Amino acid sequence: MVKVYEVKNKNDLKKFISLPYRLYKNDKNWIPPIKKSEREYWTRHPGLKKNPVKLFLAEKDGKIAGRIAFLINKRYNELHDKKTARFFAFEAIDDKEVIDQLFEKAEAEAKEHGMNHIHGPLGFNNLDHQGMQVEGFDWPQTMVSVYNFPYYKDHLERLGYRKEIDWIENRIRLNENAIKRGKIGRQIIEKRYGLKAWQPANKEEFISVTEDIFKLYNEAYKNLPYMVPLDDEEIEFYKKSYMQVLLPEWAFFAREPEQNKIVAFLITMPSLGDALRKAKGRLFPFGFYYIMQALKKPKEIDAAIIGADPEYDNKGAAVIVFEKFHEVMLKYGVDTFETGGVFETNKPVLANWKNYDAIQHKRKRVYGKSLS
Repeated sequence: MVKVYEVKNKNDLKKFISLPYRLYKNDKNWIPPIKKSEREYWTRHPGLKKNPVKLFLAEKDGKIAGRIAFLINKRYNELHDKKTARFFAFEAIDDKEVIDQLFEKAEAEAKEHGMNHIHGPLGFNNLDHQGMQVEGFDWPQTMVSVYNFPYYKDHLERLGYRKEIDWIENRIRLNENAIKRGKIGRQIIEKRYGLKAWQPANKEEFISVTEDIFKLYNEAYKNLPYMVPLDDEEIEFYKKSYMQVLLPEWAFFAREPEQNKIVAFLITMPSLGDALRKAKGRLFPFGFYYIMQALKKPKEIDAAIIGADPEYDNKGAAVIVFEKFHEVMLKYGVDTFETGGVFETNKPVLANWKNYDAIQHKRKRVYGKSLS
């Protein structure tokens, strides 16, 4: 017998957060997130107080067997004149009854709030780990992507959920052609538009420009699917979250010197997958050590996010940041990076990989269902 109930207290939340650690315990490709960060997300994210949000657990035979988060992103609905709910943080055993009842609960909540559509996995904004993996299960998860069991897709489609859009991910190796073209491109862009590569000298300087970065993110991403602009509270939340692991040396910017204005950014990080697997979700006693070693001696790089001021989209700002990225990769003797999800419709960003040795190896998806 399956029992589905709402998370109401700290103990319930602990069960909600802990479930993936049990489900994926023996899966070598999954990355255990830091539990402290998970707790902070579900207790301190500004979206929790601005939107209807409910977390649900499914229990079967006395054990937690599944979870799902229901939310309505009010700002998204206002911007797009929608009546849409979201599901998020779905995890479950391969059990039809468990999964059916979790989604029945989420859909019932959506209808109760007057929604006529539900889609996901989607969080409060595009900086959350969104989408459901549907291809590439033989590859290890990265920090900038998601991972889930292959049977999730089958159950959602059985329940009437259909594809809305996919993100695709690439594994990319730096080669002589990319290096050469990057250098030539930078020289042309510098001469034609005066753009210059820039990196913060230290953590303090990096932190000093984070608000500029997030504001540029809002502008660069404003027309992408599911985008909701970050407000000041959310900027502060993500600033505190990301500054713990991001390093100035792996952050790349293009500046317009006359206005001293950042017009493009590429935020990357040394791959922490193996370190976090060793840490098993805990910073102490050894997790912090594993992470620091991975940051100091990177083997591969995760390209987390790239964006440009729309005014400079066609002026080669991306060339400036990638050429500097090549330089730092070569300095560390690293030749491989993985991209986060790029919408399959985002042809300008996907075109960046044509000069590299690139393979499209993973795919994740947003599923939607009409409730009317």
